[in-house]
Amino acid sequence: MHNAGSRKTNKETPMKLLLEVSANVRMYRVVFQHLLRVLAGVVLLSTVAQAQPALVAPFTRITNGVIGVESAMSVAAAWGDYDNDGWVDLFVSNHQPGARNWLFRNNSNGTFTKITSGSVVTDAATTPWGVSWVDYNNDGWLDLIVASHNGSPSIVYRNIGGGSFARETAAEVGSIATDVSISHAVTCADYDNDGYLDLFAANGSLGQNFRDVLYRNQGNGSFIQVSNNLTTLILSSSLGSWCDYDNDGDMDLFVTHSGAVGNSLFRNDGAGHFVDATTNSGLVDIGESIGAAWGDYDNDGDLDLFVTNVRLNGAVIQNFFYRNLGDGTFARITTGELVTEQDRFVNCAWVDYDNDGWLDLFVTVTGQVAPVPGGVNNRLYRNQGDGTFVKVTQGRLVTDQRYAGSSAWGDYDNDGFSDVFVTFGTIFTSDRSALYHNDGNSNSWIKVKCVGSLSNRSAIGAKVRVLANIGGTHRWQMRQIVGSEGWVTFNSLDVLIGLGNATNIITLRVEWPSGIVQEFHNVAVKQTLTIVERTTLAIERPSQGEFNVTLKGPRQQRYRLEASTNLTIWSPMASLIITNVDRTVSFQHTPAVNAPQRFFRAAAE
Repeated sequence: MHNAGSRKTNKETPMKLLLEVSANVRMYRVVFQHLLRVLAGVVLLSTVAQAQPALVAPFTRITNGVIGVESAMSVAAAWGDYDNDGWVDLFVSNHQPGARNWLFRNNSNGTFTKITSGSVVTDAATTPWGVSWVDYNNDGWLDLIVASHNGSPSIVYRNIGGGSFARETAAEVGSIATDVSISHAVTCADYDNDGYLDLFAANGSLGQNFRDVLYRNQGNGSFIQVSNNLTTLILSSSLGSWCDYDNDGDMDLFVTHSGAVGNSLFRNDGAGHFVDATTNSGLVDIGESIGAAWGDYDNDGDLDLFVTNVRLNGAVIQNFFYRNLGDGTFARITTGELVTEQDRFVNCAWVDYDNDGWLDLFVTVTGQVAPVPGGVNNRLYRNQGDGTFVKVTQGRLVTDQRYAGSSAWGDYDNDGFSDVFVTFGTIFTSDRSALYHNDGNSNSWIKVKCVGSLSNRSAIGAKVRVLANIGGTHRWQMRQIVGSEGWVTFNSLDVLIGLGNATNIITLRVEWPSGIVQEFHNVAVKQTLTIVERTTLAIERPSQGEFNVTLKGPRQQRYRLEASTNLTIWSPMASLIITNVDRTVSFQHTPAVNAPQRFFRAAAE
């Protein structure tokens, strides 16, 4: 665990190894705990709101420097540390044919340098839209994938280090470099948990009906098209939003559709296939959906869903908000300004802008096909901590009147508070986009940079959970790393969690897509940690019904195995002693049919 802010290394406490087993979902989890003591008791989640500050958005629009100076029909924005210096950089796609995209390098002092050379910024744009900063080849450098919606193929720029990129051809990355694309965004996740990021292109932007495409990463830098339930529908798909909504360890997909046909939820069955779970999910409302964002707004441990709706012609429309019930279904929330307001909404993002420990919601608003002068206001809704939201009405973030597109969130100055870049102009007219600096407050925070080793290097799909005492109450929070959120937006991959008045973190847990889980205790607040995935256990499944786990450690070491279904209550399981010359000992387990999810802890005695 590395403190990127102070350049110090924390001393790790003794290690525990845990293994989670589920016969139903075929999931294997190795949990690394760094304390021999396990916290006991039930954690109660507070539903009491903290004292309310004035409803002012604490953001300052940055007007000096290279960002926000030039006008363009800017659509998408994406934060990513492409040069690995610890400071997120910014890419902006510009819509009009023949335009050039923008890349701004973070100077690590609150300013940026506009990059003017290299294919990323010199290629003539073919109406680019959504972008993703992902390390698709696991070489340690963030690559850039740019979607196109006018029939041109998506573009893959491979990061070759030193601030340079190579535009990949079909010979190098496969047909994604030549396939006709009518897409707002290409979103990424490792759906088959093989350690490499796969791509989904929702090919129906602006009301056009084309077949969506799923590209599987072959692990050699190239992709192949995969046919399954994700690609059989031919609808006006605008976005594929990845999320493990059922907490079974693999990435599911929610696809938004315009054209009043309803949206789609596809559940990953854990074997590389998807099941259309829409009908019984509760996500069956008909709208003109364009964007979606997942976030645990009520801190109950699972991810809830917000969906934006927009009509560029005709009457304005309201958005959809769904609470995850924890059983694979959702309940639509129908009260409160967050869902009763009507406008032309496009992008949405869950972000704890005030670091009080509750996720707030930011929504951008655009115009109609024939926009009226003056523009419209974006929305910021503050989470009250009791299941309700209040609209923030003051501050330039919500009073600037423009026609907005995406809003990318990232802590560009590493002060522990999320800043936001909002694109203006979009498809209507050239305009200056805006960088809003979060002025912050005294609340605590933790920022976590995850680096996958067995999992994909970008750690997309990893969940970060934090337990802290906030306002006298023990409270868990959870974030899942996805990057692509809302609509044609890519937020920083760094996980920033607000902690209110907490003075330390009781437990910090990272659940990796591989199934490995690392846990840390008594972690200091107001710091940036880099956590690299640990891979000290080997997992094998020699047959369908059983699997083996191999522990590796010093000879003659005794391990006590305990089992749990909730990571809180543990029961004795077995005792193992390492006697092999290769310093390993194996444990075989055959779960019963329909057995509940189970964790196994191996504690050194």
